[in-house]
Amino acid sequence: MHPETASLTTGLAVAFTQPGGPDVLHVTRVPVAEPGPGEARVRVEAAAVHPSDIAVRAGVMPIAGPPPHVPGMAYAGVVEAVGPDSLWRTGDRVMGMALPSSPYGGAYRERLVAPDDTLGAVPDHIELDQAATLPMNGHTAIQAMRVLDLPPGSTVVVTGAAGALGAIILPLAAAEGLRVIGVCSDDDRPIVLERGAASTVARGDDLAERLVVHAGGPVDAAVDLAVIDDAILPAVRPGGVVVTLRGWAGSGDSGARVVPVMVPREWHAGRQLQKLADARYLTRPLEIFTPHRAEEAHARVQSGRLRSGVVIDFR
Repeated sequence: MHPETASLTTGLAVAFTQPGGPDVLHVTRVPVAEPGPGEARVRVEAAAVHPSDIAVRAGVMPIAGPPPHVPGMAYAGVVEAVGPDSLWRTGDRVMGMALPSSPYGGAYRERLVAPDDTLGAVPDHIELDQAATLPMNGHTAIQAMRVLDLPPGSTVVVTGAAGALGAIILPLAAAEGLRVIGVCSDDDRPIVLERGAASTVARGDDLAERLVVHAGGPVDAAVDLAVIDDAILPAVRPGGVVVTLRGWAGSGDSGARVVPVMVPREWHAGRQLQKLADARYLTRPLEIFTPHRAEEAHARVQSGRLRSGVVIDFR
């Protein structure tokens, strides 16, 4: 990336100067860099809004460089320029994960330079605003399945099964021959079963005890998408594994192995997203906001329990 040429061009971005609530977000213009060797510049058409973006904006997660700070960790768009030896061509439709903590910055901008290997191709049949919701969730799901590493026939519980990550993890686990028990509300039971769960258990009190009864004994693993921490541990057998998101607030002394998903590790694995680039993983409705309504978009995600994706549209 060649930021020294960036002053010649600027592009629209959603940024903040000081951490805080959704109201710190504002529209501004930031320099547009030229791609260097093995890089491509993407004209961003859509950037997804995730809980991790809330954490960046609130100052909980790091962000690089001086203000204005541009958050955003998932996007999709069209390649508009390439550096020497780039693997991509102008006009390619791509999606990728961005790291606000890196020199490349976050995804809430019209134009973003990215290393080639952070990008994955978007098939023509998928809209770019839908594709923007896949990188963060897709990388998380792939890493979670890698951590599980269970043989066919094993039983895994997925909390928060009706959410965006459940939409990817449930069919992936079912395809590997795992017996999946989804934890969800009664209203969400049909969609969780449709996604690949063999059965469901309702959210609520005494969840671990009810899971053990339902499964016929402690399960082999749990993917804790709902971040209920200690509440899931009694349902998992000693020697089993609990995959957790956004840190762990439990004790972890049940005999099960607690493994956090660290999504930034997947940054340079953009090509693995292509195996998920199928419409069956992208069935959720979207709530689309303009850059000038980014504050509303963040407030919507921060409210919790979304059944739709939230996207900032830069077209």
